[in-house]
Amino acid sequence: MGEALPEWIDEEEETKIPACPSLPEPEFRSGSQFDLIVVKLPCSKSGSWSRDVARLHLQLSAAKVAVASSRSTSPVHVSCVTDCFPIPNLFPCKYLARREGNAWLYKPDLSSLREKLRFPVGSCELAVPLKAKARLYSVRRRREAYATILHSADAYVCGAIAAAQSIRQAGSRRDLVILVDESISGEHRAGLESAGWKVRTIRRIRNPKARQDAYNEWNYSKFRLWQLTDYDKVVFVDADLLVLRSVDFLFAAPEISATGNNASLFNSGVMVIEPSNCTFGLLMEHVHEITSYNGGDQGYLNEIFTWWHRIPRRMNFLKHFWEGDSEAAKAQKTRLFAAEPPVLYVLHYLGMKPWLCFRDYDCNWNADIYRQFASDAAHARWWRVHDGMPENLRKFCFLSTRQKAALEWDRRQAEQANFSDGHWRRSIRDPRRGVCVEKFCSWESMLLHWGETNWTGASTVQVQGQVQVQANPSL
Repeated sequence: MGEALPEWIDEEEETKIPACPSLPEPEFRSGSQFDLIVVKLPCSKSGSWSRDVARLHLQLSAAKVAVASSRSTSPVHVSCVTDCFPIPNLFPCKYLARREGNAWLYKPDLSSLREKLRFPVGSCELAVPLKAKARLYSVRRRREAYATILHSADAYVCGAIAAAQSIRQAGSRRDLVILVDESISGEHRAGLESAGWKVRTIRRIRNPKARQDAYNEWNYSKFRLWQLTDYDKVVFVDADLLVLRSVDFLFAAPEISATGNNASLFNSGVMVIEPSNCTFGLLMEHVHEITSYNGGDQGYLNEIFTWWHRIPRRMNFLKHFWEGDSEAAKAQKTRLFAAEPPVLYVLHYLGMKPWLCFRDYDCNWNADIYRQFASDAAHARWWRVHDGMPENLRKFCFLSTRQKAALEWDRRQAEQANFSDGHWRRSIRDPRRGVCVEKFCSWESMLLHWGETNWTGASTVQVQGQVQVQANPSL
């Protein structure tokens, strides 16, 4: 979509104020009232058909004509003639009155449609300006919630508890809903409930294009968020982030509102959605047809919701130092991670997670492939939230024997590599090192065979927000 969905915009307005391109407005006689607007949409299911700017423009024009006819005494309908589904967050399927072949007849909620048209035509401008003097706030608090999801393993229970703690510390009183599958034990569910989450059990959804036991095999389970139909708006948050400042104003933003990721794509770690059973059905309908660019839910959702609204990256700021970052850029990120009072709204922890490291320093420093995610400032911030947890919840952040061994293995590898940052030299004083929560407690004994190619144990390793099981536990 070119200028409508650019790869980057100047969110900080350091050199210019971002502006969306001007699209031609539909022309019709002033005062005209239409009962039916028909629009024929191009559809070529090859390449990036869903990001065709003409296709977007035609649908926006049809929506504008419908809104202009809102004073009509008769219901206003919009018919999209296309072999490809219309933009689902502009013409939601819950307003689909009838479908025959390639004709989709909608009876849209004109008030809701008018609100959507108030936002920029694409991600070319911020839907929630970073420097706004005032923000829109939703008043339907009982029908709004923050939500996250845990499935396939319990490694993120501690992270979800910390995320809930941070949302409350930031001042929000919205509901907190967490979707879990059968892998999350009763004890862990009780801990999540004590942290403030309303726990709901789901059945996982398999990604049909993923290999068996791959990290992304079950990540289409995120689609279950659209089944939270007792809420009108949900702000999804990954379980490996902290909310540092209230983002309740996001409930006034439309589906899909998210930060940019790369190219014309959004990052699904924080996003505004509008639950709907028929949208869930749409997501499920195309799982065999649509290929995700990254093999996961984020890539798939970007193919469904190609029209999205950009929110500032400070509302989902990734803990990541890019290869091309200058020293000044790295220093600026470190200042943002540590700033008091917080400047960032949401800090998203990539790489090895803080609760899976010793609290003494960020263990990403000790593994070459993870050093791009290392920040002691961000690490220390997470632990301050942890220390604000009630005592009965901190036990969910204890380290397994295997994880203690893995951390020491990485430290030794860093020592052999003589990494110049020298974190591997630091003494470990984390009291969790001496706490055992399993029958087998000798991580030192486990290390005797760590890394041997004929060792048959499996280890759980955190890889950028996913849980991956490896036959060889060597990191």
